[in-house]
This record gives sequence, structure tokens and C-alpha cells, in this order.
Amino acid sequence: MSSSSNTSIAKKARTKAEADFATWLMMAKLGGFDDLPSNAQSFLINYRARLETMSEAESTALAVREVYSAYYSEMGGVGAAPEPKARTPTAEGKVVRFQRRPKPQPVDRLRAIRRGQ
Repeated sequence: MSSSSNTSIAKKARTKAEADFATWLMMAKLGGFDDLPSNAQSFLINYRARLETMSEAESTALAVREVYSAYYSEMGGVGAAPEPKARTPTAEGKVVRFQRRPKPQPVDRLRAIRRGQ
């Protein structure tokens, strides 16, 4: 299997793991723990057990990593699930995902109208 295929699987697995874990956690907080699939329950049990020895952020990161690894294998990824690339923060400390084009200004619109565009 090509590395680009594994990269694609890794991205899908990571996104799904993050979304699923957040959903499971919310369902458990709302009293729906027993309605979750058994694999989700076991991930949450491990997550809760780790909360006694580490911070919530650390336990969450580890739980998402475990779910991601499981999904990566299930989706056909070869070998160990690769570590995701770190998102690069901007100067303000915010993560940039999409670059937006600046809105056209009224002057630009007038110029376009005059040119017949």
C-alpha cells in the first residue's frame, strides 16, 4: 500500500476518532453511557481511570490516540498509525485552517462595473 494511501487513511481515522470520542464523552455525561457500543464504553472506562493519575487534557489526548490507532487499523492502514502533523499556530496563537480572500470593496465593484464585468 502506498504512503499516500496510508496518509489518507490516517487523516480520516484521526478526524473520525476526534469526533467519535467527543460524541461518546457527551453522551456519557448526559446519561447515555449504557447506550454506547462496547468499544466506546471501554475507551471511556480507560479514559476515566486515567483521570485519577493525569490531567483531563492528557487523558483525552491519550484516549483519542487509542481510538485513532484502532480506526487506522480497521480502515486498512499498514503498520502503526502515524503521529499526526502538528497544526501550525499563527502569530496570534490561533490555528489557521483556511485562508479567506478579502471581501471586495465598493471601489473594486465600481471598477468591475465600469469594465463591464
